[in-house]
Amino acid sequence: MRISLLALFLALIISSIPALAADSRYLDRMAFESEIKSIAVVSRVQRMGAGAEGTFLRVTFKTDYALTSFTPESFTGGCNTMESAWQQRSPGTVYFNPKQGQKVFVTVSSNDGAITSLTPLTPLLDAVVRTEPWRLTYNQGRAVILPKDD
Repeated sequence: MRISLLALFLALIISSIPALAADSRYLDRMAFESEIKSIAVVSRVQRMGAGAEGTFLRVTFKTDYALTSFTPESFTGGCNTMESAWQQRSPGTVYFNPKQGQKVFVTVSSNDGAITSLTPLTPLLDAVVRTEPWRLTYNQGRAVILPKDD
């Protein structure tokens, strides 16, 4: 019951994100301001429910490298994904497709909150997160590396 209420609450928060802003800059700012920023491994993906505008997932991560002091060793976040042909994308909504065992750079508003960005980890992204995190920005739910200031 408690997990169902949490899932419903997270689904309402995530589905209201597009309504709160006229463009994707709101989600970009949410990613930038997220309490949790981490290189992590997706340890569990739970399907909480499906609707016409996507399927709500509860994703558990195991921290490999924390960029913020608010990042616990294990944390969860909620997101929407598209998994069926009958589902229609909602304009302004960012969909994620986390897979168990996948190594990612993820931002989450707070533990058990909304996933605000999820980017598959590359060697370059790994290096920038660990050594030059000021070069990171966010665009439509993904981390983007800014060019070096030479």
